[in-house]
Amino acid sequence: MSTMTDSTSDTGAQRAPDMLPAGWLDYRNTGTRVLLRPGVVDTLGTEMATLGCERVMVVCGGNTRKSRLFERVMAALGPRAITVYDQVVEHSSVDMVTRGAELARELRVDGLLAVGGGSASDTAKAIAILLGEGGRLEEHASRFIPPDQFFPKPLPAPKLPLAAVVTTASAAEVTPGLGVRDAQGRKLLFWDNTLAMRLIVLDPEANVEVPVRVMATTAMNGLAHSVEGLYSRLRNPISDALALHSIRLFRQSLPRMAQDPADVDARAGVLTAAHLSGMVISNARVGIHHAVCHCLGARGGLSHGVANSVMLPHAMAYNLPVCERELATMAPALGVTPGTEPEMALAAIAQVRELQRLAQVPTRLRDTGLDRSLLAAIAQDTMSDRGLYFNPRRTDSADAVMALLEAAW
Repeated sequence: MSTMTDSTSDTGAQRAPDMLPAGWLDYRNTGTRVLLRPGVVDTLGTEMATLGCERVMVVCGGNTRKSRLFERVMAALGPRAITVYDQVVEHSSVDMVTRGAELARELRVDGLLAVGGGSASDTAKAIAILLGEGGRLEEHASRFIPPDQFFPKPLPAPKLPLAAVVTTASAAEVTPGLGVRDAQGRKLLFWDNTLAMRLIVLDPEANVEVPVRVMATTAMNGLAHSVEGLYSRLRNPISDALALHSIRLFRQSLPRMAQDPADVDARAGVLTAAHLSGMVISNARVGIHHAVCHCLGARGGLSHGVANSVMLPHAMAYNLPVCERELATMAPALGVTPGTEPEMALAAIAQVRELQRLAQVPTRLRDTGLDRSLLAAIAQDTMSDRGLYFNPRRTDSADAVMALLEAAW
């Protein structure tokens, strides 16, 4: 059941359907409720009470804790917020998650609220895994043996209610999956449908506080979800429809946000496109692009958004020999005029490069501060990432990944 009012401005002028995000959204997708409207963060106390949460752990990073948004979150929660775990950093570590779970267990927490981007959501989900499943976090990760053996790990124990106040376009809060870095710098991946957020709060007004560079790079991550979903081995008609509309919204909203960071409507458009992209990968999963980006982060220290910003057109070109039709299918959503299938496939890649330019995001690995000597290790790490299992083009060796990385360098 979903309810949506007409999207109107303060003057009452009706917006076109694609401009809907600036208005109200109260949407239920099975166990998840999604709220999008300016100022909605101030209703958190009521919403968490509806979930039955009276002893909430707020999970965030140090910078988020210093923000005006955090102040509004805490004011809205009132006495329900019994503790703040503000140790989140990019590429959450097993040690950091374990310490958070120990604190949550000690304080008898009955709900987890992530405030921030993908790392905050992943940390909250990982804490929920440890609280529910016990043991060591590493024991609960899925395994991939290249080129085509994937072993998901069932995680059947009930989990605490999870909620998120979103500050980036990563869409990590949408999926029941997550990644956590181990002590060796490898990305451990998990998937558990019971980790789906019960509440997702998207407040475009509060989001204006987030630097536009952060939103732009994480929006490239969201765009990559939808691009990869359209040629994933698990693609289906539902994920295709979500992906195409997500791509269309990114194309419309991302350049506007980059041009005017204070544009609340553009922020809302990006947040909505990102949410749709999370629904795409919840249905279809991601491929080699995200496999490489996971390892660029865990081994190379790049933020996930920056890695996505650079790698996306290169990953599309890598898959072009086996998914020309799928790339051509997404081309109109990227603004490409009709042509032959080969022409439209190439034009889709060119349009993503144009979006990189308009969004003012990094386009080369050499410009990110990455240590080039790590590329071989990153290529080797990628061979153990489950994204290769869902990718349409089979990847048999680290040499192919290395060539992809060199092209992006």
